[in-house]
Amino acid sequence: MNRNTIVRTVTLAIILASTAGTLLAHGTTHRGASAFDAALAPYEAIHHALAGDSLKGVADNARAIRDTARHAASSFTAKSAGVSAEKASQCQAILPKVESAAARLAKATTLEEAREAFGELSRPMVQWREMSTSKDKPKVVFCPMVKKPWLQESDQVANPYLGSKMLKCGNIVSQ
Repeated sequence: MNRNTIVRTVTLAIILASTAGTLLAHGTTHRGASAFDAALAPYEAIHHALAGDSLKGVADNARAIRDTARHAASSFTAKSAGVSAEKASQCQAILPKVESAAARLAKATTLEEAREAFGELSRPMVQWREMSTSKDKPKVVFCPMVKKPWLQESDQVANPYLGSKMLKCGNIVSQ
């Protein structure tokens, strides 16, 4: 081998080794997450889209929640679902509700349909949150106008049901 080939080979080996370490660390972080934690990121993305009067990403994120709930139900353990053993049967009962509401949300073609389906999804998600053993739980917010709850990370109320019409309408009812 000539010197250039050796340099390229060593450089490639270093790049692959550092990338593998990054990927391994990234994968390890997510492998330890519960199904509840895994459902929160797409749920929060849907919340932001609807609060912004948009359907962008809603269907894909709803399908991600549907798939997470389906997988959690089909291979259920309290730990993987992110709940205590005492709450296992309650959690098993709500996972099909999460799955079906998320599937309906994924099919929504209008903001009105998406907001209605998001309300159906939020009810069992709030129940799951109450059972969750997660240390960093999202806040539960309730809109008195539409009489529906939702979850959100931020302290700033962002109403997904009313969007720009009444973005700040809602009360944080659980931290």
